[in-house]
Amino acid sequence: MDKQNIETIYPLAPLQQAFLWHSLQESSQAGLLHVRCTLRGQLDLDRFRQAWGWVVNRHQILRASVHWEGIKHPLQVIARKVQLPWLSLDWRDKKDDLTALTNFLAEDGDRGFNLTQSPIMRLTLIQQQEQKWEFIWTCHHLMLDGWSCALALEEVWDIYEKLEQNQPLPGSPVLTYQAYLRWLKQQDQASAARFWQERLDGFAAPTPLPTKTSFLSSLTPSLAQNQKQLSVEQTISLDISAFLTSQQLTLTTLMQGLWALLLYHHSSQTDILFGLTVSGRQVDLPGVETVVGLLINVLPVRVQILPDEPILTWLQRLQTQQINANPYSYASLDQIQAWSRQPGRLFNSLLVIENYPVLEPVSERSIKVENFQSGVVSTYALALMIKPGKPLTLSLRADSEQFEAETLKNLLFQFQSLLNLIIENPLQTLRDVLPSPEQAKGNKRNNLSVASRTTPVTEADLSRETLETNLATARNALELELIQIWESVLGVRPLSVEASFFELDGNSLMAIRLFNQMQQQLNCTLPLASLFKAPNVRQFAELLTQAQPVSSWSSLVPIQPSGSWQPFFFHGGSADALTWVRFSHLLGVEQPFYALQRPDLDGTEIVHTSVEVLAATCIEEMRTVQPKGPYLVGGHCFGGAIAIEIAQQLQAQGEDITSVILIDAYCPEPIPQTPLVKLQNRLQLLFFWLRKNYYYYGGWKNLGQLSRKIWQRLRRQNHPSPRDDNAGEENMMIPPSYNSQATQTTVAHLPYEYRYARAQEANEIAHENYSPQPYSGQVKLFRAEIQILDWYFGSSLGWQKIAKKQVDITNIPGFFGNLFNQKSAPILADEIKKYLSTL
Repeated sequence: MDKQNIETIYPLAPLQQAFLWHSLQESSQAGLLHVRCTLRGQLDLDRFRQAWGWVVNRHQILRASVHWEGIKHPLQVIARKVQLPWLSLDWRDKKDDLTALTNFLAEDGDRGFNLTQSPIMRLTLIQQQEQKWEFIWTCHHLMLDGWSCALALEEVWDIYEKLEQNQPLPGSPVLTYQAYLRWLKQQDQASAARFWQERLDGFAAPTPLPTKTSFLSSLTPSLAQNQKQLSVEQTISLDISAFLTSQQLTLTTLMQGLWALLLYHHSSQTDILFGLTVSGRQVDLPGVETVVGLLINVLPVRVQILPDEPILTWLQRLQTQQINANPYSYASLDQIQAWSRQPGRLFNSLLVIENYPVLEPVSERSIKVENFQSGVVSTYALALMIKPGKPLTLSLRADSEQFEAETLKNLLFQFQSLLNLIIENPLQTLRDVLPSPEQAKGNKRNNLSVASRTTPVTEADLSRETLETNLATARNALELELIQIWESVLGVRPLSVEASFFELDGNSLMAIRLFNQMQQQLNCTLPLASLFKAPNVRQFAELLTQAQPVSSWSSLVPIQPSGSWQPFFFHGGSADALTWVRFSHLLGVEQPFYALQRPDLDGTEIVHTSVEVLAATCIEEMRTVQPKGPYLVGGHCFGGAIAIEIAQQLQAQGEDITSVILIDAYCPEPIPQTPLVKLQNRLQLLFFWLRKNYYYYGGWKNLGQLSRKIWQRLRRQNHPSPRDDNAGEENMMIPPSYNSQATQTTVAHLPYEYRYARAQEANEIAHENYSPQPYSGQVKLFRAEIQILDWYFGSSLGWQKIAKKQVDITNIPGFFGNLFNQKSAPILADEIKKYLSTL
C-alpha cells in the first residue's frame, strides 16, 4: 500500500486474530460472508454507488486490510481512499434465478479474498426484473459482524434517500472501531479471569450432541466451514411476546433455557455448556451501538438442570446468571478457555440470536428492502440460529458428516414442543416437560460400540454389587472398567469419573503405566497426548466409543493453544508432550505453548534417524498452526539441537525467527576419549553427584538417607508403585532396548516404556551424526548453575561455536537435567517470561 494512502494502523481484536488464523489454515472462503437483500423499485445505480462510497469513507473498518508477515503481531491498516469493486449482472432473461444465484454464490465464495488488499469486500447487483434486484455484499467476518452489516446497509439507504431529495448529508463523526479496541484494552483482565474461573469451576467435558452416530457420543470439534453444511429452517407462529412480558423474561433467556433442556434430553447430563454469541455492545462505551466492525463475542453459558425446580424459577435464575456475566463479556473465548484450564473446546454447539437492527421496510423510501440475510457463519458442529420477529424463525446448521437432516428436523420439532409446554404452564417443574434421561436414551446405552476394543464389556458381565457400588459415578461398563484401571495407577480411591488426570498430579511416568494397562485390558493403543483431549474417565470413555477415536499421530501437541502472545514451539528431545504440561502452565495463560515430539512414539517403526529429518517433520506440523513467521522455537536437552535445526531450515525458507530458546542443551560435538579427558569427566560426574545430593537432602548430615533412597529406587524399578517420589522432576525410567526386529504388528502394540527407549537410542545416533551449521539468529540459553560438561563446552555449552551473534545466557539455580522439578521450574518460567517480554 502507498504510505501516503495510510490513514492509521492498529492491532487486531482477539476474535479478529482467530478469524485470521482460521482463514490462513482453511480454504479461501473460510470466514466469508454473503450479506444479501432483495430490492424493489426504480433503483438509481449511480446514486446507490455514491451512497456506498459515502458510508465506506465514514467507517474506517470498511477501508481496512490485514498484514501479518514479518511482524510480531498482526495489524490492520486503514486506507484513506479505496476503489470499491462493483459487479452488475442482468438476469432478466434467466428462467431459473434460484439455481443461477446458488451457482454464483458458490463461485464468488471460491474467489475468497486477498486480506492484505483493501477493501476486503465486493458489491454485486443482479437485476432479475425491471424493478427487482438482488444485492450481494461479499465481505469477511474478520472485519464485520451481523449487527455492523445491518447498520452499514441502513446508513446506505438513508444516504441514498438524502441524495435523491438533495438533503444535507450527516456531518457528525462516528465512533471508530479503533476507539472500541482502545476501550477493550483498558478492561480489567484480572477481574474477568476470576469471574470466568469461578463460573467454570468443576466443569468436566463438552456436552455431547445427538449425532447420527450416537446420541451419547462426544463430538470432535470440527470447523464446519470446511465441511458441507446441512441447514433446516422452521417458523413458529406462536406469539411469545406476551409471555415474555408477563414473566419479565428476555427472548435470549427463554431460548437459552430451551436449548439447555434439549441438550439435557439427548445427553442425560445435568451440567450443560454451550456457546452464546453476544453483540459485544452491552458495554459502558458511549456510542458503541453505532460502531461498524467485529464486536461480537462468543461466551460459554453453563446451565445446571435440577429436575424438580419450577421452570419459571429456573428461567429467572438463568436470566440473573446472564446479567452477572454481562460486565465480563469483553473477555475473549481464547482467554476464557485458558482460564478454565480445559483442553480443547469448551462446547460443541452454538446459540445465535440475531437481535441486531434488521432492515425494516420504510414506507417513505423509494426503494423497498426485503429478505435481509446476514450470512452469519459458524465453526461449530451444531448451531441454532434464532431470528426474532413474527413469526419467529429457527434455523439449525450442522456438519453433514455428523448429522442427518432428519435429526435436525426432529430437534426443531422437539424445540417447538418444549416451547409450547413451557408457555402453557411455566409453574410446572423441569421434570414435567421432559422425559427422564433413561427414556431419552432408550436402548442406545447398551449398544455403544467400542472401536478400540476386541471384546466389549457389557453391563451383563458385571455383578450386581459392582454396579450398585459404582452407579453414582459410572454410566456404563466401559467407565467402570476405566475407573478400576485409573484407580490402580493413580492410587486414588474412590476416583470420580470427572477427576482430571492433571489435577490428580499425573505425570509422564504415571501416564505410561496407565496406557500400558489400558492397552492390555482394552486393546487401546492411543497416544499419551490423548489425555489432553480426554483428561478424565468420562471423556476417555466417550473417546473410545467414537468410530474413529483419534486422528493420526502428530509430532505437534497443542498443550496450551490459546493466549495473545506469540506461539512457543518446544521440543523435549526423547520426552513426550505430556512432560511439559506443568511447565507450560507456569508460563502463564497468555503464552500459547505447543510441544514437539518424535513422530514414532506411537510405536511405529523408527524411520526418523537424523536431526534434519526430525526438524523438517516438526516444521510441517508447525505450519498447520502458524503458516507464517516470525517463529519462536525452543528445546531441552537433545531437543535443543532440533530447535536450532528448525530455525535454520525456516530461515532457509525465508521465514523470520524471533529467537531460539535452549534449556540445558549441549551443542552436538563428540568429546575426545583420551585417558585424561575420561578421568576428568568421571571426577566431574562424581563431584556433580555429591553436590546434587547435598542440595536435595539439605546438607551432609542427611546424606545417610541416600543409601535407603537408592534401595527404594531399585525396588521401584522392579516393582513400580502407583506414585513416584520424584514425579515432580518429570523424569521417566527407561528400560533396556526393545528388540528392533519385532514385526510391525507387534510394534504397534509396544509397551509405552519401550517406545521411549527406542526413541532415546535413535536420538543418540542422530545427535552423534549431526553437525550444526553457523546460525545467524538470536540464541538464548537457560542453563543450570551446576553443570556436568561445562568444563569442556564452556558457559555457552558449545553454542557460541555456531552462533554468529553472542549467546545470551541466564543461569538458573539447580542442577543439569533437573530444571523442570518443583524447585527450579518456577524460577526458570519467570526468567523465560522476562526474556519473552523483551522480544
